[in-house]
Amino acid sequence: MSAKQESPVIVGKIRSAWGLRGDVGVEVLSDAPERFAVGSVLWLKGKPTRVEHARKSKRGVTVKLDAANNRTQAEALRGEDLTVLLDQVERLPDGTYYHFQILGVRVLTDDGEQLGSVSEIIVTGGNDVYVVHQEGRRDILIPALPDVVLDVNLDTATMLVDLPDGLA
Repeated sequence: MSAKQESPVIVGKIRSAWGLRGDVGVEVLSDAPERFAVGSVLWLKGKPTRVEHARKSKRGVTVKLDAANNRTQAEALRGEDLTVLLDQVERLPDGTYYHFQILGVRVLTDDGEQLGSVSEIIVTGGNDVYVVHQEGRRDILIPALPDVVLDVNLDTATMLVDLPDGLA
């Protein structure tokens, strides 16, 4: 297992303190709404913290974590990531990947040419577009389509692509 696969997965970012009892406003970065249910365990600064209560808000969710008991403690958490362990992430069907799995993978053509690494993912609604960056070259935009992305190997953190004419 690579170091990337052992890394915690970010499911939320603490944006603000709310109220006087230690509640925090969280930007949700997970498709699993139960992540923030009462009793859920999240990781904060490498330590587990339990959700004591939660409610939806305009910008995500407002939660009370056992890690903060007053506004001062909650304000100190602003900007911190809330994470889960990789084994808590729902397994996707073969051939589909989470963005965190794709970001940073090396991209190679089917001829063996190294194009760079995925630095960003543009969500278009139809299909994602991978932005491949290599120092000294212009970025390449690769559509995440089965006839273009031939293989993704998470163990070696590589992606094999067959670029349509005009993309290279």
